[in-house]
Amino acid sequence: MNVGILYNTFICLATGLTSLMVFNSLYKKRKRGEVVYNLAVDYFLLFLGLLWTLVGIRIFLVWSGHLEIELFVYKWFVGPLTYIHLIPAVYYLGWSFFKDKRTMQLLFNAFFTTTSLAAVFMLFLYGFTRPEVTYWGNNIIPNPISSKIFSYGVFLPAAPCIITELIRRGREWMKTRHLADRQLFGFALSLLIYAIAGFFEGLIFTQGWQMLLTRIGIMLSPLTLYLFTTLRDEE
Repeated sequence: MNVGILYNTFICLATGLTSLMVFNSLYKKRKRGEVVYNLAVDYFLLFLGLLWTLVGIRIFLVWSGHLEIELFVYKWFVGPLTYIHLIPAVYYLGWSFFKDKRTMQLLFNAFFTTTSLAAVFMLFLYGFTRPEVTYWGNNIIPNPISSKIFSYGVFLPAAPCIITELIRRGREWMKTRHLADRQLFGFALSLLIYAIAGFFEGLIFTQGWQMLLTRIGIMLSPLTLYLFTTLRDEE
């Protein structure tokens, strides 16, 4: 059997478990009052961890020859989670941008939630295709409608929001040098890293060993947040 698929499985499982461990660590810090960001960040890490753990399981099923079970895992778990796992991150952005504007926050969250769920619905309706398995495994390709809904309805609108959030939080941190502001900057940076890695992950031509590079990049997202929330200011 192709050993490269096992490498891919390991990296995906490591990415998922890393996010789950960071989620557990930050959840404990929240209970002690050591983090100040919106609770949606915790759920983003949880969903991210579940998604990539399941991706690792799916790829292992390919390696072991259980292709019917692999399709079941993708259809009912990996596929839907691919589109809805970003919803908590969007809720964080809504909280950050519209803290004192409840109506705007609800509209912002509702837009991205509705769009994400529409992509999931189209995934169930029109399905997906599985490319031929290679030495490194494969990336299942959703139908074009789901992909376009997600690309133009979620990713493109969210990208400038993430960049804006990073700039805002970076300026605030440079001004105050407070630990809380560094934590918020850290999450904005981790979101940007995830968005960049996710962009290359979603490209059709990202196959083979290139998948491993993008998934290592995805692993950097929760690690970046952990770094910024655990290190203390020198002062």
